Amino acid sequence: MPPAFASSPCAAAATRWSSSNEAAGPVIRLRRVWLPALSIRARITVGSLVVATLLFSTAAFFFRLEVQSILSETNETMLRNDAEPLISELQANPAEALQSASEGQLLAIIDPTGMVRKSSLPRSLDRQITGLTRLGQEPQNVDTPAATYLVSATPVSTDSGDWLVIAARSQQTSGLLLDQLTGVLSLGTLILTAGFGLASWLLTGAALRPVTRLREEAESLSTTGSSARLQVPAGNDELSRLAHTLNDFIERLRRGVDREKQIVSDASHELRTPLAVLQAQLELAHLNSGDAPALERDVRDASATAARLSRLATNLLELSKLESEQAPPETGWAGLVDEVTASVDRARVVQSGQELEVVYRIDGEDSVGRYTISPTNMGQLLDNLISNAVNAMGGNGSVTVTLASVAAGAVITVEDTGPGLPDAFIPLAFDRFSRPDNSRSSSSGGSGLGLAIVHAIVERAHGTISLRNTGDGLAVTIQLPRHVA
Repeated sequence: MPPAFASSPCAAAATRWSSSNEAAGPVIRLRRVWLPALSIRARITVGSLVVATLLFSTAAFFFRLEVQSILSETNETMLRNDAEPLISELQANPAEALQSASEGQLLAIIDPTGMVRKSSLPRSLDRQITGLTRLGQEPQNVDTPAATYLVSATPVSTDSGDWLVIAARSQQTSGLLLDQLTGVLSLGTLILTAGFGLASWLLTGAALRPVTRLREEAESLSTTGSSARLQVPAGNDELSRLAHTLNDFIERLRRGVDREKQIVSDASHELRTPLAVLQAQLELAHLNSGDAPALERDVRDASATAARLSRLATNLLELSKLESEQAPPETGWAGLVDEVTASVDRARVVQSGQELEVVYRIDGEDSVGRYTISPTNMGQLLDNLISNAVNAMGGNGSVTVTLASVAAGAVITVEDTGPGLPDAFIPLAFDRFSRPDNSRSSSSGGSGLGLAIVHAIVERAHGTISLRNTGDGLAVTIQLPRHVA
């Protein structure tokens, strides 16, 4: 490789690669410690510079090789052209060939006895004439103190014997041309690489500017507590989709925070009264410590209040869990049927000894449908509805649970023969801690969370729920969509 090309970016890259192999440890630490510390923009620019350096240096290297090959072929052709007229003259008449002029050409004629009969070679080649006779017809480079020459020795057969024509051409012009080309290519590679790096820096900055804006907006939202949303960039590229995803995530977080605030607010409001009642009952028990029957009554009342508080806390926890969990697993038709029969059996055991009838009916069958509700949630849903119906009837009446398969999915109906609900209350029935001012609630002493839990379960299953007074009682209808696995 010529000295000028040794300082090119390609050679520098090769030197760095060699040095990295000799000291692999520092290079690995550089990659693991230094690069991650850079910004994405800087890392992309550095990577682009490395790729550009390799590409441009490789292109320059092979371009130089191609030019060098063309120059070499041209010099060989010109060398043969210099020798061919003299060879033709020797074959025709050696005496005339010795008298012909060869101005500007580097030629030598050696007769069959080995004597140099004519020579226009420079002195540096004349001194090596003996060695030149052994070169052969294929051109070869011969180095001298003054310059490098392309030399060929062509044998010529004549009637007087075998002559030898030595032709030479200086490589100085080609060498200078290659050196200049190497300098131009090196400078061009540096300029192109620098331009590529600058373009990469600017383009990356422009591409990442929306990301910076999103980050600043998100930081502003987190510090100010604003209810605004992130600005979505125009178009339908990765950044706009990222903004939509972040907005959805922020919205879910806000709903979760609002839900937690609402639960805390509702819980503090609902717990205040039973806690005050419990405190009063315990104070009465303390005052009646000398009256055994009164003390027993006060302790029993306090225990009932504590049980109500426990149920309230359990329902709050269950409702919070339902609203924060991911989508439940799927259940087949057989799983739904099992939960219906199990819930009815549990209700019968609890209500044994009362004038209550709890029955179920299964209409149809679905062997391929799947439903987005877990068996546990299905049982919880039915237990709440059956319990509400039983408590509303005050110990007399009947509850009928129906599971029917229809084209759109499954329909669950829970009907009772109780007093029903006020029509004005039905739109509010699924709100937390909502209770109608009639015997349906007061007799049960419920927390007002049962239907809210049922509604949350149905929503997670992508279903619908409705309440309807039938004249003979209340009917709760739930529709669960099906999909084929």
